[in-house]
Amino acid sequence: MGESLRFDAQEKAGLEEQGFVLRPGVFNEGELAEIAEACEAVVERLLGEKRRTKHALGSYMFEVQRKLQTVVKWEPSDPDLVQGLELFAHLSDKLHRWALDPRFTEPCKDIVGEDEVRLFTEKLNLKRKHKGGSIILHQDFPYWTDVTKAASRVATAMLFLDDATVENGCLEVVPGSHREGLQTRRAVDGFGSLEIDPQKYDQSRLLPVPVKAGAVIFFGPFLVHRSLPNRAAADRRALLFSYQPPGYPHLRELMMGAQGAVVSPKSSQ
Repeated sequence: MGESLRFDAQEKAGLEEQGFVLRPGVFNEGELAEIAEACEAVVERLLGEKRRTKHALGSYMFEVQRKLQTVVKWEPSDPDLVQGLELFAHLSDKLHRWALDPRFTEPCKDIVGEDEVRLFTEKLNLKRKHKGGSIILHQDFPYWTDVTKAASRVATAMLFLDDATVENGCLEVVPGSHREGLQTRRAVDGFGSLEIDPQKYDQSRLLPVPVKAGAVIFFGPFLVHRSLPNRAAADRRALLFSYQPPGYPHLRELMMGAQGAVVSPKSSQ
């Protein structure tokens, strides 16, 4: 079964040319309901914890939740609304099992370039109806290059838990941008310097990728992408699992201090 889930010749050609592969209907309605329920349970658990100091970094607002060893991203326009979180497989056995599903891992082997892969990090993006904000124009590589030596080989599988439309802030990508190296980033200090400078990038190249719930898009660390705010009356949630070659530590290990506390939100985007 694993071999049948790897990219076929046409998908490999598309990956080389476009920088991403989209597979519709990978997960069915029942599976999506189970995954979404597990995601919302983690979010509820976070909301039940005592809120810590929130930090405005670049275009985002982060909270390092040390007790749960995760990083929460809050909506800057509504600091009590969760926009996303990173590092949560350790908080949910169900989500950890889903991260190992061959429908994610097998195709990612063709991006990583190995016959085995290991989970690097996991993210949940929550664009709540009418309030979900933007994910800024970026490449993943700059967020990871100072964290892991495997940054250039990380593959991401993004599962859409809801229908994604232009109105509710679907993913937008720049086909072929993965072959153009690092883009010019904002000339600011700190976390914001990891974002692409929108004034120096031809945003007309961006291609919206509207999809039905259950679709998965696969891409590497150099693809330029973003998403716009959710202006619709329904949520647009997406679950992202990122994989790396074997032998490298999970991001949670890299971000933990001596006492087991998360020490930096640098890789959350």
